[in-house]
Amino acid sequence: MASKRKSLVSEETRKLLKNVSRTLYLSIKIMPESIRSDMSLGYLVCRALDSVVDAPQLPRNEKLEMLRLVRGIDNEDNCRRMAEAGKRLAPETANAGEAELLSKFGTILNIYHETPEARRPLLKMLFSGIAEGMETDIKHFDGTNLAAFAKEEDVDRYCHLIGGVPGIFWASLYRKYFLARNPGEKNLPSAEDGDRIGKALQITNILKDIAADIKNGRCYIPLSDLESAGLKPEDLRKPENFQKLRPIINKWLLWGISNLDCSERFMQTIPKRDCALRAAVIWPVYWSEDTFAAVAKANVLDSSRRPKISRRRIYSTIMATPPLLVSNMAFARGYRFRRETLMLSMESSVTEENL
Repeated sequence: MASKRKSLVSEETRKLLKNVSRTLYLSIKIMPESIRSDMSLGYLVCRALDSVVDAPQLPRNEKLEMLRLVRGIDNEDNCRRMAEAGKRLAPETANAGEAELLSKFGTILNIYHETPEARRPLLKMLFSGIAEGMETDIKHFDGTNLAAFAKEEDVDRYCHLIGGVPGIFWASLYRKYFLARNPGEKNLPSAEDGDRIGKALQITNILKDIAADIKNGRCYIPLSDLESAGLKPEDLRKPENFQKLRPIINKWLLWGISNLDCSERFMQTIPKRDCALRAAVIWPVYWSEDTFAAVAKANVLDSSRRPKISRRRIYSTIMATPPLLVSNMAFARGYRFRRETLMLSMESSVTEENL
């Protein structure tokens, strides 16, 4: 088992992770090996699938077939076919990191087949949830005509599949890790909280990428919200319509932060001695809040000014982490300060518009 885990976190795999993720790589890098292996494998398979289903040159039916194949990942012939698809697409993929990942998709899938049977069910749960979310994208958005989700429940469901299921996977790995060390432990990270945190992280991506998604024919803001503001999906192509959209953005920012609020409880279930696991929660939660704050100040319909947090902000958060590792209260103070800053930014934006 040790050699198999070592092969997963080889130098080649670490480079793949680093090249296709901006912040998740930093969190995975510090995790204990037993968690890092499955997190790395899970992320790389899902990231490769994402590159495949986003490939404009691949027909819709072939994308759906790829998602069907990953549900049968235990079948080696399915993996062979997925690896072949990755190699075909790699030379046509503009992003160098994605191209390398696709060219080595077969290597990643082989690692899955080297993974002990006992560790596979969680991975298959992850792949199935992500595949269903990607199918939602493919079936709802045809890539030629601009379309939108119909109602709030559609957004919630989508965020659950693309973000919440990975959150459940993450929380479940933590639970297994803690129970292996303390079989009688009762205060464990819950799958429900993992789901909520994951959904918050996904709405973060949706809100900051609205302009880019609209260009690609995808509107994740539901029609029910747009109609209440006198908007249609095609109106979001024009940055000057942002003032009408702002109340809706604020609504989804509040939805995101309300889901993220459970992170204080989640942190309380992680022993202070497990510093790496605590840091791997702190960073994405804080970065998500920081991104919410950037969204609150931005015109998200302006594709030239995509809201994001700076690399400097990322590393300043890492540098400020040590006190948070030994104090749940310190984490809570940092969380609540960011939350309050977000609320003030939202209030300020509304006040400026009314002047």
